[in-house]
Amino acid sequence: MSVLARRLAIGVAAAALLAGSAAPAHAAAAYDYHPSDADWADCPRLPAGATPDTWSCIFIITVGGSIKLGSITQDISEPLRITVAQGKLADGSTAAAFGSVAGGRMKVPGGLIGKPFEVPKLTDVYVETQGTGKVEAGPIFPTNVGIKIRMIHSLLGKKCYIGSDAAPIVLNPEVTSLDLTSIDGTPVFKVAAKDTTFAVPKASGCGLNWGLVNTAVNLRAGLPSPSGKNAADFQWFVRGKSYLELPQLTS
Repeated sequence: MSVLARRLAIGVAAAALLAGSAAPAHAAAAYDYHPSDADWADCPRLPAGATPDTWSCIFIITVGGSIKLGSITQDISEPLRITVAQGKLADGSTAAAFGSVAGGRMKVPGGLIGKPFEVPKLTDVYVETQGTGKVEAGPIFPTNVGIKIRMIHSLLGKKCYIGSDAAPIVLNPEVTSLDLTSIDGTPVFKVAAKDTTFAVPKASGCGLNWGLVNTAVNLRAGLPSPSGKNAADFQWFVRGKSYLELPQLTS
């Protein structure tokens, strides 16, 4: 096992112990993941003053689980890819850098109106998870990753979002189980994580991009929704790569 893999194993194991939770069995993954060099495509460039040999790019792919936002519970049926980085600066402080958050479109249960009034195709609504650039350094891994959710339907326009760059949904999941495994001969960490602490703001920009139906979307989704009323359960595969192996991003 490489030095970086050992660091990741120790770090994730420590996070699991700090979470103080029993390790549940993993449910079947919704997405068949295969490691590749494409996992490092969104690794960020190092910030000014970074000490390259202390930095790691961390790739997380969510392959299953669910997320509850207000009154809507969404099964994660498409892969959600998160790329962040963390390491030391020249002054000895720890910093994090945002790479990307990218997810496929997922159909919302109940659609635009909710059951039992949904009409296939006519009321179908999809959501797409996007990054906001927010990430903070943690004791082991980056924390407080900011996301926003785009709501997709012809009546909602192209700028209907829950969360924004300025006021994101901020996720900080706790690791609840950890296994070091191998996929296609590549070592990866199989991780379960959960978060019940995040708040969800009101929707904005819904309805011809002018917010004409914000109220309807908020009523449908039960927004805003405070911390403690929302939940996320994630099934992840996690990989890490030292920036010593990414020299094109250190200069």
